[in-house]
Amino acid sequence: MGKNITSKAIIFSVLFLIVLFIYFISSFYLDFRVNDFFTKVFTKIERKVASDNIVLISIDDLSIDKIQWPWSRNLFSDIFDFVEYEGKAKSIVFQNLVIFPDTYNPEKDFIFYDRISKNKKVINSYILANSSVGGDILPPEYMTLFEKKNSIKIIDNRKIKVGETYKAVVNLPKGFIQNVNNLASSVMTEDNDEILRNYMPIVILKDNLYPSLALSAFSMSTGIKEFVLTDDYLCSVDNCESFKMPVFKKRSKDYFGNTIEGIYVKLNWYMPKENFYTHKKYSAIDILNSYNAIKNGEKPIINPNVFKDKIVIIGLNADKNTWDQLSETPILKRLADIDVHATMIDNMQNSDFFVMGNKYTTLLITCLFSLFIILGFSQFKLNLIFASLLSFLYFVFYAIQYFSNIYIQPLTPILTFYLVVIMKKIFAIATTDKTVDMIKKAMGKYVSKDVMKKVLSDLDKLKLGGVRTVVTILFVDIRNFTQISENLPPQDVTAILNEYFSVVQPIIGKYNGIINKYMADGVLAIFGEPIKDDNHALNAIKCGIEIQNKVKILREKLLKENKPKIDIGIGINSGEVFAGNIGTEERLEYTVIGDNVNLAYRIESYNQLLKTQFLISQYTYEYVKDEVEVVKLSQVEIKGKSKPIDIYEVLKIKNE
Repeated sequence: MGKNITSKAIIFSVLFLIVLFIYFISSFYLDFRVNDFFTKVFTKIERKVASDNIVLISIDDLSIDKIQWPWSRNLFSDIFDFVEYEGKAKSIVFQNLVIFPDTYNPEKDFIFYDRISKNKKVINSYILANSSVGGDILPPEYMTLFEKKNSIKIIDNRKIKVGETYKAVVNLPKGFIQNVNNLASSVMTEDNDEILRNYMPIVILKDNLYPSLALSAFSMSTGIKEFVLTDDYLCSVDNCESFKMPVFKKRSKDYFGNTIEGIYVKLNWYMPKENFYTHKKYSAIDILNSYNAIKNGEKPIINPNVFKDKIVIIGLNADKNTWDQLSETPILKRLADIDVHATMIDNMQNSDFFVMGNKYTTLLITCLFSLFIILGFSQFKLNLIFASLLSFLYFVFYAIQYFSNIYIQPLTPILTFYLVVIMKKIFAIATTDKTVDMIKKAMGKYVSKDVMKKVLSDLDKLKLGGVRTVVTILFVDIRNFTQISENLPPQDVTAILNEYFSVVQPIIGKYNGIINKYMADGVLAIFGEPIKDDNHALNAIKCGIEIQNKVKILREKLLKENKPKIDIGIGINSGEVFAGNIGTEERLEYTVIGDNVNLAYRIESYNQLLKTQFLISQYTYEYVKDEVEVVKLSQVEIKGKSKPIDIYEVLKIKNE
């Protein structure tokens, strides 16, 4: 018993570890993909449309077709002036990086730096690194100036600091960093499957906190200049009354392959308006042409008033450029990076945030539902149905959470439910204990292998207890075998009985019967239970006829061997009995009990009196009267019965 328990514990532990392993594998990969699918579906269901107060200016293929890339930086200043002075935009985000000086036209750089110093609403981008990018890292003497250009103040009230963070700023030209008014990080990262789902509202550089382009644009448009970062939220300093955004910690990879642990918010996406964009987009070439038209006193292609009081995001997005600034996202296979910043700003303006559900709560739900499955039904099919029901309930719960902007794992719990069902089945097979082994051995002694397989397909019935049911009882006996055996050596008696039983046993199994007892030279067989058989009476009679025929052949064989002649008598009765397992948990015996069992014995005993070989009761006859040829013999008095009953001699099966 101790070894049995130990083996069960080992098997259970292994299966548990497998479930746990698959749970975490699914959590880190499959859940992302399934959630991406539902993001598309639910976004369409909710008809989530981006705000019209955030617009994009894209340096697209059309723009590069007209003006060869790379552009003179004065063209950027023209766009800034048009949007800021003519359009009266609230804030302007410039994602394109100014890293290297213009070596071909250095004098134009000074013009650009002078002009950009006058663009108070333009927020320029920079990127971070963990090591030298081509040998160009911002020199230490410029870091004080760099910090001043990041004008937003972020108070760090975190109790738990993240791990590895950025160590350096990628170089910015001296004249640029001196003249630009606002700087913010354009760093964006992807998950391990190279899909962008989250956004860094804050970057961590040498343990200092700096704003992203989205946070800076939001700050400029709302006037909120100070924020507080806790372990769970980024808030305005007025105790989160003006602004509150849930954040979480995770590790991701940026475009340079840096693996960074940072502060993130899950992006809440909007329906696409056209290829690459979910927000309203204008082509940069149309902006430049409109600016030139105004300077020449002509009507512009685009009225600058479309930018009034709006946040404008400007950046490169052209397939013809080697760095197209497109990212794969759940909502679009290729989404412009400027639109990613726009989505984050949109989320901030509308407080349209996802809260990351507590992973331990999801794990607890998964464990509880899995426990229900383990303690649930014993049948595999019922467990699958039960798991499907729990999966449906969980999916409804997931959908409710999603529409409430709470993100929880969509697939892993459901996958775990089905996995537990499969593992439960494997565990049941692998831990077949001594009781079941004993049952198999016992069954093998009174039923054929094929019939035993059918019986053991539902092991629930192989336990103490039983049912009242209608069956057919067959009793077959060798006449006068006691007298025959007295004149034979014991080994000859054993040999004859073994041959006889070897003939009888497979025939009973062939007709879905089971041998209940060997009674010296007699055999008691049951038809209809535990093997369910609606034709139990007819099959019992077919079995009896075949036994007759086979015993004739055996009789001839024994006579040729100078052994005694054997004759048999068969009695069959049908009726209600108690059928089930009796004994103890360690040793079971399947049997039938009741007057109808005794009646089969007594009917068989009339064969010798009536000089017949095969008799059935009137109760069995009622089941087979249309299919069996019989001869009605007489009514007989049966001990225990208040009235005589009819008995019939079986001749043959009709039409055979």
